[in-house]
Amino acid sequence: MFVEHVTTSHVAAKPLKNAYIKFASETDSAEGFDEIIKHSHCSRLSNDIYCVPWESLAMLDARDVNYTFATDEDIKTAQPIWNISEKRPR
Repeated sequence: MFVEHVTTSHVAAKPLKNAYIKFASETDSAEGFDEIIKHSHCSRLSNDIYCVPWESLAMLDARDVNYTFATDEDIKTAQPIWNISEKRPR
């Protein structure tokens, strides 16, 4: 299920793990991707859709990286391209 706008009460009732976003420009994509990969993980789907942890959106907002939420139709037709996770110490 895709949720475009989430209220605090909705988050408490049903926490979302991932957000599906599209960056507004190539510059936003480069800056946003770099920031997410430093601290978290990211999956890329076709149609320039990125699946990121919901809490990563705060990092993007703090750095003024512009993005929009993918639509339900975007997500239904998207295919996985790659997945990258941060390096974790062993």
